[in-house]
Amino acid sequence: MARPPPTYKTLPTDSPLWASEPFRVFFPLGIFAAVFGVALWPLFYAGLWPFAPHFQHPRMLMLGFGLAMVVGFLGTAWPRFLEATAFRRWEVIILAVVWIAGEIAYASHQLRLGDACSALLSGLLLILLARRVKFGEDLPPPGFALAFVSVALAFGVTVTWALFPDSLSPRSHQILKLLAWQGMLLLPVLGVGSYLFPRFFVVPGQRPLMSSPRRRMVGVWLSAFLIVGSLILEGFGWVRSASGIRLLALGVWAVWATPAIWRSPAPSTRARALRAAIGMIALALLIRTIWPGPGYAVEHLLLIGGFGMTLLLVADRVTIGHCADPSAAPAKSRLWRWLIGLILMAAATRMAADFKLSLLQSHHIYAALLWISAVIIWLIFHARHWGRSSD
Repeated sequence: MARPPPTYKTLPTDSPLWASEPFRVFFPLGIFAAVFGVALWPLFYAGLWPFAPHFQHPRMLMLGFGLAMVVGFLGTAWPRFLEATAFRRWEVIILAVVWIAGEIAYASHQLRLGDACSALLSGLLLILLARRVKFGEDLPPPGFALAFVSVALAFGVTVTWALFPDSLSPRSHQILKLLAWQGMLLLPVLGVGSYLFPRFFVVPGQRPLMSSPRRRMVGVWLSAFLIVGSLILEGFGWVRSASGIRLLALGVWAVWATPAIWRSPAPSTRARALRAAIGMIALALLIRTIWPGPGYAVEHLLLIGGFGMTLLLVADRVTIGHCADPSAAPAKSRLWRWLIGLILMAAATRMAADFKLSLLQSHHIYAALLWISAVIIWLIFHARHWGRSSD
C-alpha cells in the first residue's frame, strides 16, 4: 500500500507556540549573542570591558549566535519533516537555560565552563532530535542528517575543550578550532541549504529547480566528506591544499545538490543576497587557495559575508514562513538591500584591519558597528513577527 504524501506537520501536543516552534526563543537569543559578542571589541578598546576578547568573541559568535540559530531551526523543522511530536515546553526551557548559562560563562571569561555548557546544549539537542526519529520507518532527509552531524561535531569539540583545556597539542587544538569555527556551520548550511535554498529562486507559477533525491544525497555527503577532511588537513599545515579542497566541495554541492544557486534567475532581493553570501564563501576559499598568508582577514570574509548573511537569510525565511503572510517578503526588499550593503562593508572593513597595523583598532570598531547595525535592523523588522502564527 502506497504511503500518503507527507504533511510536514507535527503530532498534536499541548506545547505552546514558542515551544513547538523554538526558533521563536533561539533566534532572539542568537541575535543577542551576535550583537554582544561583536560589541566586546569596541567596549574593550574604550576601556569598558576588562578582558581582551580574543577567546570570548569567537565562542560567543559561533557557539552563541551560530549554535542558537541551528537549535532554533532544527528544533522547529526536524519534528515537522518526521511528522513527530513537537518540542515540549520543558525541553525548550532546559535548552535555553543551558545556552544562557554558557553565554554568561563566556562573558565572565570562564571558557572551560562555557565550553561545558555548549557541550551539554549540543548533547541535549542530539538526544531530543534522536528521540523523534522512528528508526526503520521515517528517517530525516540527508541534508537534515548532515545538520545533526554538525551538532555532534560541536558536541565532540566542546567536550574535548572542556575536559582537556591545557593538555591538547597545538595541532590538535588547531584542528578542533577549524572544525568548530568552520565545520560546525558550513555543514548545516550545505545540508539544509540543499532543500531550502532552491526555494529562494522560485519564479511565480513554476516549481523550484531541485536535483533528484539520489543526486542531492550524493552531492551533500560527498561535499561534507571533503570539507571535514580538508579541515583536518589544514590543521596539519596544508592551508592552500585544504582551502582548494573546500572550494571543490562547494562546487560539488552547487552542481549536484543545489543547481538553482547558479542556474536559476534571482527573482528577489533575498535570492541575490543568498547568491552573494555563497559567493563570499567561494571567494574566501579561492583567496586562501591562491594567497594563504592573510588567514584571519580572509576568514572574516567567510564568517561575516558568508556564514553571517546566510544565517540571517535562513532565519528570515523561517520567520516569514511561520509568522507572516508572503506580503511581508516582497520581491524587491529595501531591508535586504541595506543589509547586504552593511554586511559586506563590515566584512571588507574587518579584512582591512588585518592588512595595516595602524588601522587595526579603528577598523575593528568600524566593522563591529557596521555588523551590529545590520543585525539590529534585521531584529527590528523580525521581532514583531515572532509572537504571531501564519495559520
